[in-house]
Amino acid sequence: MAMLAAKLLMFLFLSQGQHCLAAGLDNCVFLGEEGKNSLYEEGDVVIGGLFPLHYSPVSSLPKYKTKPMPIKYNFSSRALRWMLTMTFAIKEINHRSDLLPHLKLGFHIRDSCDDIPVSLSAALLLVNGQPDVGIRAESLNRDKGLERNSHYNLSCAAAQTVSPVIIGDAASGVSMALLKTLGSFHIPLVSYFASCSCLSNQKEFPTFMRTMPSDAFQIRALARLVSYFGWTWVGVIGVESDYARFAIQLFLKESVKYGVCASYTHFYPVGLSQQALNELLDVIQMSSSKVIINFSSESEMQGILREVRYRNITSLQWIASEAWATAKSLWEKFGDLLTGTLGFAIRRADVIPGLKQHLTSVRPSNINESAFLAEFWEELFNCRLNGSVNNHSHGGVAHLNRLLCKGTEDLKDVYSPYSDVTQLRVSYNVYKSVYLVAHALEDMSNCKVGQGPFLNRTCADLKNVKPWQLIHYMKRANFSALGEKVNFDENGDPIAYYDIMNWQRRPDGSLHLVKVGFYDASTPDGRSLVINESVIQWPVGKQAFQSVCSVSCPPGSRIARRKGEPICCFDCVPCAEGEVSNNTDSLECSRCSEDTWPNKARDICIPKTIEYLSYHELMGIVLCVV
Repeated sequence: MAMLAAKLLMFLFLSQGQHCLAAGLDNCVFLGEEGKNSLYEEGDVVIGGLFPLHYSPVSSLPKYKTKPMPIKYNFSSRALRWMLTMTFAIKEINHRSDLLPHLKLGFHIRDSCDDIPVSLSAALLLVNGQPDVGIRAESLNRDKGLERNSHYNLSCAAAQTVSPVIIGDAASGVSMALLKTLGSFHIPLVSYFASCSCLSNQKEFPTFMRTMPSDAFQIRALARLVSYFGWTWVGVIGVESDYARFAIQLFLKESVKYGVCASYTHFYPVGLSQQALNELLDVIQMSSSKVIINFSSESEMQGILREVRYRNITSLQWIASEAWATAKSLWEKFGDLLTGTLGFAIRRADVIPGLKQHLTSVRPSNINESAFLAEFWEELFNCRLNGSVNNHSHGGVAHLNRLLCKGTEDLKDVYSPYSDVTQLRVSYNVYKSVYLVAHALEDMSNCKVGQGPFLNRTCADLKNVKPWQLIHYMKRANFSALGEKVNFDENGDPIAYYDIMNWQRRPDGSLHLVKVGFYDASTPDGRSLVINESVIQWPVGKQAFQSVCSVSCPPGSRIARRKGEPICCFDCVPCAEGEVSNNTDSLECSRCSEDTWPNKARDICIPKTIEYLSYHELMGIVLCVV
């Protein structure tokens, strides 16, 4: 009953142009805050977008008694590039004559702040349209208990076109929350970075698709990788999230097939307090394992590396999950700790023609059109634009106290992850996500009257696309993007392909991300993992660390399991008298035949030596006399 009531309330909220929210009121009442920070362009079909432009380094739990205080967020230039990649792809499609020539695509992009409440609020604005806010109603229907000046006087109609599909979000946990809210209304969600295998459950999430491979494939690749280098004793850590929890659970199951054991598994909170860091680093220091697999984002990794440096822990072999395998921002402060890191990175586009020019075309003259771009500009050049619409500041001098920008600042003169197009991986996923929607609309436009897939063989109306109609065509999409064939399995997942990246230090100290192999899930198991070991740069020396709980038992001995410990931890016991073992890590020794006995090393059976007694020896004389 409670679930039914919740869905009914959501339906009332989402309905437009019909009955308004509060029965008995003369006007619709918008109880939230007007969301001004967005990128919007009108179109026949407006595609929604959610990106974690800001993220909080400290988590906060709501108390549900008072309105939550504003959270201090950090700015992600990388996520801004993802945003602008979406606008670029849409504008590129609008200029094409061979794809949707009679339909203009628009976009409505909002910041999710990598936070579930913020994401839900932004998503509801996308699927309802930005309300047309009129004059604030003072004490409207005071008898209903509404606070003075706490709401807006609205018309029922939205001022912006609603989005029948949303591209987002980056995080698996946020995507799950969005799906549980929007899924009841059949609104498709296409993620470009959410990799949790739990999202492949089409019974629970039938409107979910992604251009990011499922973690199920990455875990198989990780297990193969550590086994390849003989690392049978590894530490596994991850941020407390659905993403890491499902990934570690899968790894522990998969690694058993390759004789790999976890020295420890440890989850840490999103907001890494000093106590949480101490607990994590104590676990790392107490373990004999030097290889650590970490399922987290770059923001959590920064706190961990800071504490690793403070404790002067060296000679660790980091294995990066795809979430931070190419996070270059970590190198500036922690390059000495990350040299030799190996990680799996999603498929990369060598180049997206025109994207670099699109990103660097930003100028102070037009930057104030967006608070997102204004904030980026002021943070990058540490100045304030004249008439700035930015109201964020991230440490250092408050943005209001900064000197005015000179107008001569140029993105070409400084490095920023925003304009770095050397590792177009997530950006490429965003690009493919836009083209997935476009090709679904193209297939929809090719529907012939009387032969449609819907009730009474009808076709969809391109000028009034319904979300449930769009997801029908998206599930069947098959297209090419920049020469790559893009298709999806029955779970809405793309075929997995990963580059194996090695973090190498150049002579000048800068980072060089080198591809040293790949994992292709479309090929047979025996050939799916390819590694060029000769080009790998290791943390120390010229060969891989040894990370085992117990050294292999040589021939002539057998494994004796330690009670209560993982199978990778054992003692080596010499074969008993009359027994041999001729293989490494033998589980048991074999008894020699009656006419053979073990050699000195007890690794082979050799024929017994026949000795003859002489009549001149004492034993021979005694036997003859007897």
